[in-house]
Amino acid sequence: MKTIMNTLIVASATLLLSTQASAADLQAEGRVHLAEGDAAAASKKFAEAVKVNPFDASALNNQAVSLAAQGDYENALNLLERAVRLNPERRDIATNLTSMRQWMGRNVPQVKLKEQSKPIMNVYPEGDIPPEPPALWKK
Repeated sequence: MKTIMNTLIVASATLLLSTQASAADLQAEGRVHLAEGDAAAASKKFAEAVKVNPFDASALNNQAVSLAAQGDYENALNLLERAVRLNPERRDIATNLTSMRQWMGRNVPQVKLKEQSKPIMNVYPEGDIPPEPPALWKK
């Protein structure tokens, strides 16, 4: 029984280490792509790293950087917010989030920083089309 337990523990530890090594390798590959200017390929590698470990704030930060380089600012912002929630001690990630919010506030006013609530459907008796305006609005 003890031998089986030890075997299971060793197998679990090996799996955990291989998963961590795999995520680190994916991030390293992504950083190489990003350094070469290929943000799309970098984003794919970082997304794979996030799939391996969805709680890795560094992988989320790196994916956000690559998405922002491609112009996907809203998703980049969402990833940075998630990364900061996962690891609030990482000042570099918090700085990236602050910088992204400030930049978006100055340069991308059409992007809403907070999602608005969804419209309520089926509020009009005739379906989702509002009724005709009163006569005083007509020309």
